[in-house]
Amino acid sequence: MKTAILFFVLLLLFLPVRGQSVVPAWEEYIGAQVESNGMSEEEGAELRERWTALSADPLDLNSLTAADLEEFPFLNEYQIHHFFLYRHAHPDGFESIWVLKEINGWDPYVCSLLWPMVTVRQKPVPLAASLRSALSQARHEVSAVADAVLQRQDGYRPDARHPYRGAPWGGGLRWSYATAHRFSLGLTAAKDRGEPAFNSFNKGFDSYSAHLFVEGRGALRAVALGDYRVGMGYGLLINQSAFMGMAYADPRGGAKLRRAFTYAEDNFLRGAAASLNEGRWSLTAFFSRKGVDATVTDDGAIRSFYQTGLHRTDAELARRHAAVTTTSGASAGYRGERLRLGLNILHVHWGGRRLLRATGTKGIASLTDLERISHLSADYSYLFGGGEAEAFGELARASNGAVGLIQGVRYSHRLAGNYMLVGRYLQEDYWSHYTGAYAHYSRPGNEWGLMGKAQWTLRGRWMLRAFADYYGSFVPRYNRRENTEAVSWTVEGEKATAPFSWSCRLRGLADRDYRRCMALRLRGRYAFDNGWGLTASAQIARNQSYDSSADAWQVATGGKSLALRADYRGAKLLRVWSVDAAAFDTDAFADRLYEAVYNPRYAYASAYFYGRGVRLGVFVRLAPIVHIEVESRLHHLLRRDAETIGTDGELIRGQARTQLFVTVRYR
Repeated sequence: MKTAILFFVLLLLFLPVRGQSVVPAWEEYIGAQVESNGMSEEEGAELRERWTALSADPLDLNSLTAADLEEFPFLNEYQIHHFFLYRHAHPDGFESIWVLKEINGWDPYVCSLLWPMVTVRQKPVPLAASLRSALSQARHEVSAVADAVLQRQDGYRPDARHPYRGAPWGGGLRWSYATAHRFSLGLTAAKDRGEPAFNSFNKGFDSYSAHLFVEGRGALRAVALGDYRVGMGYGLLINQSAFMGMAYADPRGGAKLRRAFTYAEDNFLRGAAASLNEGRWSLTAFFSRKGVDATVTDDGAIRSFYQTGLHRTDAELARRHAAVTTTSGASAGYRGERLRLGLNILHVHWGGRRLLRATGTKGIASLTDLERISHLSADYSYLFGGGEAEAFGELARASNGAVGLIQGVRYSHRLAGNYMLVGRYLQEDYWSHYTGAYAHYSRPGNEWGLMGKAQWTLRGRWMLRAFADYYGSFVPRYNRRENTEAVSWTVEGEKATAPFSWSCRLRGLADRDYRRCMALRLRGRYAFDNGWGLTASAQIARNQSYDSSADAWQVATGGKSLALRADYRGAKLLRVWSVDAAAFDTDAFADRLYEAVYNPRYAYASAYFYGRGVRLGVFVRLAPIVHIEVESRLHHLLRRDAETIGTDGELIRGQARTQLFVTVRYR
């Protein structure tokens, strides 16, 4: 009851006033990608930060490079190719950003995503002075985040079986001195809920991160010191820098460096990296030495790795940085008008320790007692005609002789739509410590598959998408006796008009002799001229599992939900105000349903719910004084079908769970 009263008090306090506002299309794009698993919450937050900075210091259309455009995951090779064809055909350059809509493949939706982040400058900055100019525009930003669950969880009880050693709050500090797209210097310090900080177990925060990242336009294309991310090819060796959600992103090869400015403790390297460019040739090299969480046996062997980054209990604290991963690699590339080639090498070892079993291989016995592993790959992309068709792929070989292969074709037409077909084949004993390929869930575990997708932009601002993936495993996975063989598919249509837009999505999965499921979602949004927006979403799901002991399909289970959200965007004190509510009724955890919500820590969160109950939330973003911004979210979950919420140390003995997030930012 107290939580409900607090919720409605906040609701009354932050009722908005009238004002004019325009919702950036890319904010809606990021939220949709996070909810659809096209990118992680952390990747979504990083994109939002970068694009917000670019909206204040936009890129010049007459001087940006292919690497600049490749930073936008909604652009494909066809669109990028025709951008430069158009610019080459107009020596005087762009006269206005609105000319983008005249380029082949640049539909109104893509243009609306990019327009806030580009401009046309009358006097381009000379390349020699560009870095000095960029540093003159750098600005400081300091932020502090905190979150807490208001109910008591079992991990904090004195009689807990595995007690948490820290306080029931999480938080972090972050400082940066950066420009929108050329220079970044940053530091972070963070702890999760339950992790010790400033006590006898830990004399400071649980984790720290620092980086220096500089991008250039000459021979030295990029330099990274500290924490950074790297990607090579199409992810068979390593992918920490590209968005490869299957249904919504386009694959893009080549070598890439990105800063790692994050509260997370995984999915980045720590050391130094540099990227050189001379004409059509490029060279990227990197070295990393980073402590990782692992279980180590008495004789010093690594039994398993852990990527949660949580250090709350004695067992989790004992695994903290118990092993060291040393990584080195290089990529040499060539890029012509139509052809792009890359040769990549990666080497990983664990300081003389043996890895008893390669993680992620799902029961493969041949990858045991590893002290080091190396990979070599070649990736390519070739554009046909006027860039309408593209063939791309990567072939990789590990030091144990195993092979991984990705091969794809893509076709784009201004009127006929976009089509793509991608096949992959990762042998049963192929494994890379950093694999993030364009495959099922972007984290392949030794599988074969064929994925196809299509997208059509029709008159009346209609957009239709279709996606299907047929895949299987070489060995049993998920505690099965037989190999996986499944088909997952999605059909989606959306129509964007002013002021009303709506979408319909149907998703399905047919896993042979294991599971069949289908989910339907309808969503509509109405945007008012005074900054208000109303969104309604309805979902229904059906699941059926196979009972091998009875040799029959079980009775189908399912779920349904109705979610409503009202949001407001202003320009002065109240930047964003949002209230969301969801009522749900599902039969099992397998029937859980997802709905994206605002989150101060990652900008968006793809929250899920199951069972029977309601979820309520309030989000506000305020600018009380100049240079200060405050974000807060109160999230309340009420379950009616259970007496507890959560499991293990997160267990709450009750039907309610209330979580508070707060971020204070100075820029």
